[in-house]
Amino acid sequence: MISVHTLGTGSGKPTPERNVSCTAVFRQGDVILFDCGEGTQMQITRSQLRPGDIKLICITHFHGDHINGLPGLLGTLQLNQRTEPLTVIGPKGIRSYLSALSKLGVLGIGYKLVVTEVSEPGVVLDMGEYTIAADRLKHRVPCWGYRLSEPDRPGRFNVDQARDLGVPPGPLYGRLQRGEDVTLPDGRIIASNDVVGEPRRGLSVAYCLDTEPCDGAVRLAAGVDLLIHEGTYAPGEERVAHDRGHSSMIDAAETAVQAGAQRLVVTHVSSKYPRVNGFLKDVRKVMAEADIASDLDVFELGYVD
Repeated sequence: MISVHTLGTGSGKPTPERNVSCTAVFRQGDVILFDCGEGTQMQITRSQLRPGDIKLICITHFHGDHINGLPGLLGTLQLNQRTEPLTVIGPKGIRSYLSALSKLGVLGIGYKLVVTEVSEPGVVLDMGEYTIAADRLKHRVPCWGYRLSEPDRPGRFNVDQARDLGVPPGPLYGRLQRGEDVTLPDGRIIASNDVVGEPRRGLSVAYCLDTEPCDGAVRLAAGVDLLIHEGTYAPGEERVAHDRGHSSMIDAAETAVQAGAQRLVVTHVSSKYPRVNGFLKDVRKVMAEADIASDLDVFELGYVD
């Protein structure tokens, strides 16, 4: 199970209804943050998440509503006596930004920061159990979107079939589950695909903020279980959105459809819209499985066997 927590769903500045950008993905005890706008650590305290579980922070770009919460969060982790390393991924310049904060005394942390600057599209981190890939978005400043992808899982092992074929319980079961063919004591060869089903697809989540509609977002979102995409402007405001390096909610829905995403969550909503319920109907005309996120919403993704 993966759960996605929209900690901040507004754009530009915090409002009573919406904090600025941050989304957390919770996966098997690990928290991966995408962006870290002002007030992120307060939103974490209001959520079901624990700061100590944060393993990775991915920053899209240097606009304040996406990064101004990072120094405070890093400092809080130090106050919480963090000792394990923390990985920060971001655009070129993120390393010098953090170094400058440290030299000025803004940051005084004892745990190790592992900093990766994104310079080319592709996989930027391989954790074994999942990868983080990046691609260029289309904004007023250099901006990167991200995709978290799990590898496919082995197919289901059919114990009854293995038993019927005379495979004795024990180590041979494990070898078959790992994709190996085995030879029985009587000389018969049992192929793994005789008793193991088709591989089961791993889960994937794409995060595309801030951007006009672009090919990079479509590539990141190709076939994902959930696309988190900015919809700064209301349906019908496409021209204004594009002039300012953003997308409308309809743009987000069209990107999801073009990419073949399973579900869409629209976020990064302009403060000019204190209420968005009236927009959802139009979004769902384009992408049926869509929601417009509010702060502290939780979206759960389950495996399909």
